[in-house]
Amino acid sequence: MEQENPEKENLKEDAVDPTAENEQISEEPVESSDTIAEEDSEDSTEEKQVEAETNTEEQVATRTEDSSEEVLENQSKEEATSEIESSEENESETPVEEGASEFYTDILKKAEEFISQDDWAFVSNELANLALHIEEGPDPNMDDAKEAVKKFTSLREEFETRKKAHYEELNKKKAENLEKKKALIKEFSDIINGEKWTATKEVGQIRNKWESIKVLPQGEVEALNERFDSLLEEFESHKVDRLVKKLQKEEENLTLKLVILEKMDALNAKIDDSADFDSLNKEFHDLLLQWRKVGRVPVEKNQHIWDHFNEAQDAFSQLRLKHDSEYRKAVEKSLEKKQKLIKEAEALIDEKDLAIAARKVNKLHNQWKKTGNLPQKEENELWDKFKHATDAFNEKKSDNIEVLRGQEQENLDKKLSLIEKAISIQDMESFEEGHQAMQQLMDQWKAIGPVPRKKSSKIWKQFKSAMDGFYDKRREYFKDVRKDQKENLTLKNELLAKLKELSESDDAALAVEEAKKIQVEFKKVGHVPLKFKNKIWKQYREVCDIIYERYRSSGADLGMERKLASQGIDPANRKEIIKYQKQLDPLLKEISRLEAELIQYQEATTYFKPSNKSNKLLDDLHLKINKTETEISEKKTQASQLRTKIGALKSSGTEE
Repeated sequence: MEQENPEKENLKEDAVDPTAENEQISEEPVESSDTIAEEDSEDSTEEKQVEAETNTEEQVATRTEDSSEEVLENQSKEEATSEIESSEENESETPVEEGASEFYTDILKKAEEFISQDDWAFVSNELANLALHIEEGPDPNMDDAKEAVKKFTSLREEFETRKKAHYEELNKKKAENLEKKKALIKEFSDIINGEKWTATKEVGQIRNKWESIKVLPQGEVEALNERFDSLLEEFESHKVDRLVKKLQKEEENLTLKLVILEKMDALNAKIDDSADFDSLNKEFHDLLLQWRKVGRVPVEKNQHIWDHFNEAQDAFSQLRLKHDSEYRKAVEKSLEKKQKLIKEAEALIDEKDLAIAARKVNKLHNQWKKTGNLPQKEENELWDKFKHATDAFNEKKSDNIEVLRGQEQENLDKKLSLIEKAISIQDMESFEEGHQAMQQLMDQWKAIGPVPRKKSSKIWKQFKSAMDGFYDKRREYFKDVRKDQKENLTLKNELLAKLKELSESDDAALAVEEAKKIQVEFKKVGHVPLKFKNKIWKQYREVCDIIYERYRSSGADLGMERKLASQGIDPANRKEIIKYQKQLDPLLKEISRLEAELIQYQEATTYFKPSNKSNKLLDDLHLKINKTETEISEKKTQASQLRTKIGALKSSGTEE
C-alpha cells in the first residue's frame, strides 16, 4: 500500500472510539424541576424496550473503557467479526483489485444488516469496528470499492444522526418521567399530610401511574422508590386503623337503625280509626329522615335491615290507607292518574307518527314522576306496567328507526318552511298584523313533531332569530309610540283634573257647558299606554256622570239654565230670570191667544150689514172685542214689566 486513499483518511477520523461516545451520551446531564407536571399515559411496552436499550448502552459503555478490541471480544454477536476476519485472511489469496472490491462490498452489506436492528449500542460498536477494518484494508482503487466506502460512510453518518436524536429523545423522556414521578409523590404527600385515609381509590390510581412509568435518569430511581414506599407504608398503616373505625361506625349505625325500626313498629301498633294522621305522618316522616341520615351497617346485616324497613313502611301506608279517608282519597286520585298514564303509554305502540310518540313518551315519564306516590306494593305493580309499555314502544322505535328518521326529516322540512315565513314577516309594515302572524307561526311550530336531534337547536335558533328581528323592530317603533302615549296620558290626566273640579262646582249648568268643551278636547287626544287605558276611561266616565247627574238633579230648566250659563249670567240671577221667564212665557202665550180671538171677533162684525137698528149679536161682539182688547193691554203691560226685570237681572248678573 504505497499511498492511502482520501476516503480511508476520512474513515480514520470517523472511526472514533465508541466507548467515548457512549460515555458522553450516558453522562449527559438531565434537567430536573420542582414544578409538577400532569401525567401522560405512556405505552409500557415501548418504555420497557427503551429501558432495555439504555441498560445495554450503559453496559457497553462500561465494558469498552479499556479498549475497542475488548468490546469486540465481549459482544454477543461475534460471528460478524469472524466473517470479516476470514475475508482478511482470504485477501492475500485473491488479486488485489478484485479482493478490495469484494472486501468493501462485504463490509457495506454487513453495515446495511446492522443498521436495521434496534440495538443502538450494538450497531454503533459494530459500525465502528467495520470502520477500523476499512482503515486497515486494501486501497479502494476500483470504482466499486470507492462507491462501497462512500456508501458506508454516508450510512454510518446517517445512523449516528438518528442515534443522537434517539438518545436526545430518550433523555427528554427520562426528564419528563422524573417530573411525573415527583408530581405523584407530591400528590401522595398531600393525601398523607391531609390525613385523607379514606382515599383508597386515589392512592390506587397513583400507584398504577407510578408503576407505569419506567425510564428514569440513573441515580434518581432508588431515592424516588424509597420515598414512594415510605408514603405507601404510612398510608397502609393508617388504612388499617380506618377500617377498624369503619367497622365500629357500622356497628353504631346498625344500633341506631334498629332503634328507628322499633319506633316505626311502635307507631304502626297504635294506629286506629281515632288516630291523628297529621301528627302520625309527621312523626313517621321524621323517622324516615333520621333513617336516611344514618350511614352504612355491616354488610351481612344490610339486607335484613332493609327488609324490615320496607315492611314497616308498607305497614304504615296500609294502615293509613285503611283509617285515613283523606289519604285514601289522595291515593285514589294518584292511582287514577297513573292508570291513565299507563293507558296513554300503552297507546303509543299504535301511534303512526313515531316522532310525536317519541316526544310524548318523555312527557309521560315526567308526569309519572310528578304524580303522588302510592303504597309500595301498588306503586311497584303500576310502575312495572308503565315501564313495560314504554319499553315496548322504545323497542318498536328501535325497529323502525328509519321510519322515525323519515318523520323527523318531514318535520324538519315543515319547520324550515316556517322559518322562511317568519323571515318574510320581518318586513311587514303593520306591526299588529305581523304580531298576529308570528303568533300563528309559533302555534304551528309547537304543533309540528320533533326533528333530528342534531338539527333541533340550530333551526330553533334560526326561527327565534327571525322572530326576534321582527319584535326588535316592533319594540323600536313602539318606543316612539309609547313616548307619544305618555304625553297623551299627561294631557288626559290634566283634562280629568279639570272635569273633577267641574264636578264639585255649585253651578251645575255652567259645569255642563264647560264639560262639553273638555269632552271635545279629551276625544281629540290620542291613545294612552295600554295598561292605563281602562283606568283613564273609567275615571273619565265617572266624573262626566257626576257632572250631568248633578245638573239633572238641580231641577232647573235645563235648556234655559245652560243658555243663561253660556251667556255668563250669575247663578243666583239665573234662578230669578228663569222664574220670571216662566211667568212671561205663559203670559205671552195668553196674549197670542187673545189676539187671535180679537181677530176672529173683528172678522165676525163684517158679516153684519150696516143698519140703524140695534142688533144684539153685533152688540155682543163689540162687547167681547172691547173686553179682549182690555185684557190684551193689561197682559202686555205685565209682560213688559217682566221683560224689564229680566233685562235688569241679565245686566247686573253677568259674571266677570
